[in-house]
Amino acid sequence: MPNVSVTELEVRWGECDPAGIVYHPAYIDWFSVARMHFLRDNGVIYMEAFHDHGIVLVVLEARCRYRKTLRAEDHVRVEARMRKLTRTRIEMVYRVLSVDGELCAEGETHHAYVDDHNHAVNISKRSPELWSVLQKLPVTDGEF
Repeated sequence: MPNVSVTELEVRWGECDPAGIVYHPAYIDWFSVARMHFLRDNGVIYMEAFHDHGIVLVVLEARCRYRKTLRAEDHVRVEARMRKLTRTRIEMVYRVLSVDGELCAEGETHHAYVDDHNHAVNISKRSPELWSVLQKLPVTDGEF
């Protein structure tokens, strides 16, 4: 199981402002894609494992620190890693790197498990099978 999952993306024009510079919320979308890839790379298909069982990962907090401007048609790598896993929450950290390896942005997201009625869920009680799988995922404390 990989500790870090890498998602390669090309910056699309729709992710940019009129000057062709990536608009800041696009990074949060990239984090979401990278999170799903991290789970998939570690054997957890997000929609099947969570949504199909009435469990949603809601965002409690999202942070991004912008380091270098990106523009339309740039190619980037978004790295995702799980920093914390509990019966009620997941924390992920991310880095956005240019193709030459320069750090363009870094961030984190904190998520809680909730049910279809938006009530908090203890995943070990709600879905013991999923909790068993999640416990095997690589968790790396700290930042990159």
